[in-house]
Amino acid sequence: MNKSAEELCKEAERLFGENKHKDAIALWRDAANENCAQALYMLGVCYNFNLGVDEPDEAKRGVIASDYFVKAAELGHADAQCFAGLCYLHGIGVERDETAALSLLHKAAKQDCTQAINNLALLCDKGVGVESDQDCATECFKWFKKSADLGDPTGQYYVGKAYYDGHGVACDYSEAVKWYELSARQGFADALFCLGECYDDGDGVEENAEDAFCLYLLAAQKNHAKAQCYVGYCYENGAGVERNMREALRWYELSAQNNYFQAYCNLGCCYERGDGVKRDMKMAIAMYERGAELGSVQAAYNLGNVYAFGKGVKVDLPLAVEYYTRAAESGMPEAQYNLGQHLHKGEGIERDDEAAAYWFMQAAKRGDSDAQFKIGAFYMDGIGVDEDERLGFEWFERSAKQGDSDAQYALGVCYENGNGVDIDIAEARKWYGRAAAQGNTAANKALKKLG
Repeated sequence: MNKSAEELCKEAERLFGENKHKDAIALWRDAANENCAQALYMLGVCYNFNLGVDEPDEAKRGVIASDYFVKAAELGHADAQCFAGLCYLHGIGVERDETAALSLLHKAAKQDCTQAINNLALLCDKGVGVESDQDCATECFKWFKKSADLGDPTGQYYVGKAYYDGHGVACDYSEAVKWYELSARQGFADALFCLGECYDDGDGVEENAEDAFCLYLLAAQKNHAKAQCYVGYCYENGAGVERNMREALRWYELSAQNNYFQAYCNLGCCYERGDGVKRDMKMAIAMYERGAELGSVQAAYNLGNVYAFGKGVKVDLPLAVEYYTRAAESGMPEAQYNLGQHLHKGEGIERDDEAAAYWFMQAAKRGDSDAQFKIGAFYMDGIGVDEDERLGFEWFERSAKQGDSDAQYALGVCYENGNGVDIDIAEARKWYGRAAAQGNTAANKALKKLG
């Protein structure tokens, strides 16, 4: 007696679960000949993910997979409708057709296919399939919320992220934690990691370094590259776990193998300091270079320092400026300050006080006290900017309040001489005193003159 399509599929699923993919495919082919939607869908899956098929060409596999998905979708198979929609969206095996893609994804979503719902959410966030008068972020949140309410861990994670970022919904860390937890309980790596960050920073929960570490570790064990780097950092700094440089390096290396940029930077720092490994500037530079290539701003900045100060190499100021520029353009205040210094002094680059003032200002706005002092001095003397003693005073004050002794001394001078502020000898004495307490010799002399 011939087996029914349903029986063939059931047997195929058993074989597939035992990794006997070719045997499963043979049964699915027989069921597909009976126009079985599930069999057609699974054949599409096998070709899509190259499981037990004999076609080595990826493009050809895509065409075959797409054909199976479209046929199963026409029979009303929700998961196939989702995959067929993605094929139309990206032009895989079919002509790219955004309208057809959205139609299929919506059909799948109506059958509570959470993968389709999540894809519609992501498309909404990009403004695809959204009416002109609708808010993309809000529509995106609505779709993810539907997925989350159906128990999908991806949807739960994105709802948590929306609450954390205030994207499409009001920012609410407690709600973020709630949804991250639901997703994390299902083992979703991104949710485990983000929940760890919440415990690390005390966002929506009481700060707890031990819990943060445990969550990072769970995500790292699922091959989450960023979490692996964070686990390494925890071991390196004894954050939530006993310091262990051997473990720190092991996790940094695992993260680096997954091409996480910051892991390379952290390994470079270990080699530069000789922490857990023999000091090796050649290796440190190699790690920094790979990290910078992958997008680590810190690695680019560290390379700037390597060439500015000749750490294991000859001093190369133009190359230092190149790396500082890269980090500065990515918004790193320390790099912005250093680039300003090179521009002001004409070291490794032609002197340009206007450009120097620009970069000092960028760093100052980001709270760098050295840059705040420097831009204050530029305003006082009209270097690269129009002279403005009031602005100079204001920037000195910001820097001084952060504890910069040069700025504290300069603030004292302003109060003593009335530069950008009314003369106030008591205030001058106060700021000279604070600078002198930090060993500022000019402030000491100024105090003695005031008596």
